[in-house]
Amino acid sequence: MDENQNLAETILKESKQPQFSEISLPDGKIPTVSKPDGWSVELHPELLPAPLRKVAKVRLDDAESFIWYLKEHGSLASCRTYLAANYSVGSVDFTGVINDNTQTEANWRDHRAIFSPAKSEEWNRWIGSNGKKFSQVEFATFLEENLQDIAQVTDMPTGADIMAMAIEFEATADKKFKSGVRLQSGGVNLEYIDQEDSATREKMKIFERFSIGIPPFFNGDPYRIDARLKYSIRDAQLKIWYELVRPDKVLEAAAKDLVQKIKDESGFPLLAGAILG
Repeated sequence: MDENQNLAETILKESKQPQFSEISLPDGKIPTVSKPDGWSVELHPELLPAPLRKVAKVRLDDAESFIWYLKEHGSLASCRTYLAANYSVGSVDFTGVINDNTQTEANWRDHRAIFSPAKSEEWNRWIGSNGKKFSQVEFATFLEENLQDIAQVTDMPTGADIMAMAIEFEATADKKFKSGVRLQSGGVNLEYIDQEDSATREKMKIFERFSIGIPPFFNGDPYRIDARLKYSIRDAQLKIWYELVRPDKVLEAAAKDLVQKIKDESGFPLLAGAILG
C-alpha cells in the first residue's frame, strides 16, 4: 500500500468521527459537535463554564420578593413590568420582563419574573363564612378561633367584648329564644326562655356591628372591614351570622395599593396589560 493510499484511508477514517469545534457569537463562543451523518452540527452551550446570557422564569410569592428580584437583575434600559388587573375581584397579575425590547434594541424577552398575589388565610376564612348561618356554639367557636382579627376601633366592640359575647352564646346554647329588641346603643337584646322553666325570661345583649382588621393578600398589610351582626329566631332556635360591609371595595383598595407599592419601590416602568408572547 503506497503512501497516498494510506493517507486517503486515514482521511476517510477521520471523516467518520465526530468533529469538535466552536461557533463564534457576539457574546462568546459555543462548543459544537459535527457528525458525519450528513454533517449535522449540534450546539452544546451546556459545556460552557457559564451561560452567555441570563434566561429564567421565576414565580415570586410576595411583593417584597418580586421587587427585590426586579432590582437585582433589571436595568432601567430594558426592564418592564406588565400588569393585568381586575380590581373588582382583587385580581392583579404582574409579569416582570428583565430583557424586554427597547426603542432602539430588540431583546429576547425570556428572562421573566411572575407575581400573582394569593389571598391571605384570614381573608379566606372571613369571606368563606360571610353570610353563613351559625348555631350559637358554632358562632362562638368561630369568634374564638379568629379573635385576633377583631380590630380596636372607637365605638366598636373590642376583642374582649367579642369574647364575652362568645362565652354568653355557649352558656345559652340550650335556651329557647322568644324575641329580639334593638337598643338605642346599636346593640340587640335577645329574650330567651329557660327550657326547664318557661316562666323564667332572661335577656342577653349582643352587638349589632363590629370591625375586623385583616390582610386581603398573603403577607400584606391589614385593612379594616366593618361587619353587621345578624340573627333570626325560628321555632325558638337562634341562628346568627355576620355580613361584611363592601369587602369588594376593601379588596380593590388593597390591590391598587399593592400596584402602587411595586411601581414606587421597583423604580421600573409599569404597563397596564398582559404580555402575550
